[in-house]
Amino acid sequence: MNLRTSKRKPIAQIILSPILDLTLMLVIFLAVTTEFMSGGEVRIKVPKGGASVSYEKVKTVNKILIDKWGKIFFKGKTYNDIKSVLPLLNKGDRIYIRADKEAPYMYVFTVIDGLRKGGFSSVSLVGERVSK
Repeated sequence: MNLRTSKRKPIAQIILSPILDLTLMLVIFLAVTTEFMSGGEVRIKVPKGGASVSYEKVKTVNKILIDKWGKIFFKGKTYNDIKSVLPLLNKGDRIYIRADKEAPYMYVFTVIDGLRKGGFSSVSLVGERVSK
Protein backbone atom coordinates (compact mmCIF):
# COMPACT_ATOMS: atom_id res chain seq x y z
CA MET A 1 0.00 0.00 0.00
CA ASN A 2 1.44 3.34 -1.06
CA LEU A 3 0.46 6.30 1.14
CA ARG A 4 2.20 8.86 -0.99
CA THR A 5 -0.09 10.34 -3.50
CA SER A 6 2.14 13.02 -4.98
CA LYS A 7 5.17 12.25 -7.09
CA ARG A 8 7.20 15.34 -6.05
CA LYS A 9 10.91 14.98 -5.64
CA PRO A 10 12.46 16.19 -2.36
CA ILE A 11 14.48 19.39 -2.53
CA ALA A 12 18.09 18.26 -2.72
CA GLN A 13 19.62 21.64 -3.39
CA ILE A 14 20.93 23.76 -0.49
CA ILE A 15 21.72 27.39 -1.15
CA LEU A 16 25.15 28.05 0.41
CA SER A 17 25.60 31.75 -0.30
CA PRO A 18 23.78 33.02 2.85
CA ILE A 19 25.73 30.58 5.03
CA LEU A 20 29.03 31.60 3.44
CA ASP A 21 28.19 35.30 3.81
CA LEU A 22 27.42 34.84 7.49
CA THR A 23 30.61 32.83 8.05
CA LEU A 24 32.72 35.46 6.28
CA MET A 25 31.18 38.23 8.37
CA LEU A 26 31.92 36.32 11.59
CA VAL A 27 35.54 35.77 10.56
CA ILE A 28 35.99 39.47 9.74
CA PHE A 29 34.36 40.49 13.03
CA LEU A 30 36.61 38.19 15.08
CA ALA A 31 39.74 39.32 13.22
CA VAL A 32 38.97 43.00 13.82
CA THR A 33 38.05 42.64 17.50
CA THR A 34 41.09 40.54 18.38
CA GLU A 35 43.33 43.11 16.68
CA PHE A 36 41.88 45.88 18.84
CA MET A 37 42.16 43.81 22.00
CA SER A 38 45.83 42.91 21.52
CA GLY A 39 47.04 46.42 20.70
CA GLY A 40 48.00 49.05 23.20
CA GLU A 41 50.16 49.30 26.26
CA VAL A 42 50.92 46.35 28.46
CA ARG A 43 49.09 46.68 31.78
CA ILE A 44 51.14 45.49 34.70
CA LYS A 45 50.16 45.81 38.35
CA VAL A 46 53.34 46.14 40.39
CA PRO A 47 53.54 45.56 44.13
CA LYS A 48 53.48 48.56 46.45
CA GLY A 49 56.46 49.71 48.47
CA GLY A 50 60.11 50.59 48.00
CA ALA A 51 62.18 53.75 47.85
CA SER A 52 61.93 56.28 45.06
CA VAL A 53 64.47 56.17 42.25
CA SER A 54 65.98 59.23 40.59
CA TYR A 55 66.31 58.72 36.83
CA GLU A 56 68.47 61.87 36.44
CA LYS A 57 71.66 60.05 37.47
CA VAL A 58 71.19 57.34 34.87
CA LYS A 59 72.23 57.86 31.23
CA THR A 60 69.90 55.34 29.64
CA VAL A 61 66.81 53.85 31.26
CA ASN A 62 66.14 50.28 30.14
CA LYS A 63 62.80 49.00 31.35
CA ILE A 64 62.01 45.32 31.06
CA LEU A 65 58.38 44.39 31.73
CA ILE A 66 57.24 40.93 32.81
CA ASP A 67 53.54 40.08 32.73
CA LYS A 68 51.84 37.47 34.89
CA TRP A 69 52.25 34.81 32.19
CA GLY A 70 56.03 35.27 31.98
CA LYS A 71 56.21 37.16 28.68
CA ILE A 72 59.00 39.72 28.51
CA PHE A 73 58.40 43.14 26.95
CA PHE A 74 61.25 45.44 25.94
CA LYS A 75 60.85 48.59 23.83
CA GLY A 76 57.40 47.59 22.57
CA LYS A 77 58.32 44.08 21.47
CA THR A 78 57.44 40.75 23.08
CA TYR A 79 60.08 38.15 23.89
CA ASN A 80 59.77 34.67 25.37
CA ASP A 81 63.35 34.44 26.63
CA ILE A 82 65.74 36.94 28.20
CA LYS A 83 68.57 35.68 26.00
CA SER A 84 66.97 37.38 22.99
CA VAL A 85 66.91 40.73 24.85
CA LEU A 86 70.58 40.66 25.96
CA PRO A 87 72.06 41.79 22.59
CA LEU A 88 69.80 44.88 22.66
CA LEU A 89 71.24 46.14 25.96
CA ASN A 90 74.50 47.99 26.69
CA LYS A 91 76.70 46.57 29.45
CA GLY A 92 77.03 49.83 31.41
CA ASP A 93 73.36 50.77 31.47
CA ARG A 94 71.08 50.37 34.45
CA ILE A 95 68.18 47.97 33.96
CA TYR A 96 64.82 48.30 35.71
CA ILE A 97 62.57 45.25 35.90
CA ARG A 98 58.88 45.92 36.29
CA ALA A 99 57.06 42.66 37.01
CA ASP A 100 53.36 42.09 37.55
CA LYS A 101 52.52 41.40 41.18
CA GLU A 102 50.75 38.19 40.13
CA ALA A 103 53.78 36.94 38.18
CA PRO A 104 55.32 33.84 39.74
CA TYR A 105 58.71 34.36 41.35
CA MET A 106 60.23 31.91 38.85
CA TYR A 107 59.69 34.32 35.92
CA VAL A 108 61.31 37.26 37.71
CA PHE A 109 64.19 35.12 38.95
CA THR A 110 64.82 33.75 35.45
CA VAL A 111 65.08 37.27 34.01
CA ILE A 112 67.38 38.51 36.77
CA ASP A 113 69.54 35.39 36.52
CA GLY A 114 69.76 35.74 32.73
CA LEU A 115 70.84 39.37 33.07
CA ARG A 116 73.49 38.49 35.66
CA LYS A 117 74.83 35.68 33.46
CA GLY A 118 74.92 38.16 30.58
CA GLY A 119 77.24 40.44 32.56
CA PHE A 120 74.75 43.04 33.80
CA SER A 121 75.29 43.97 37.43
CA SER A 122 73.08 47.05 37.77
CA VAL A 123 69.58 45.54 37.90
CA SER A 124 66.69 46.95 39.98
CA LEU A 125 63.10 45.93 40.62
CA VAL A 126 60.43 48.60 40.25
CA GLY A 127 57.32 48.83 42.45
CA GLU A 128 54.53 51.29 43.04
CA ARG A 129 55.54 53.94 45.55
CA VAL A 130 53.44 54.15 48.70
CA SER A 131 52.57 57.65 49.88
CA LYS A 132 53.33 58.39 53.53
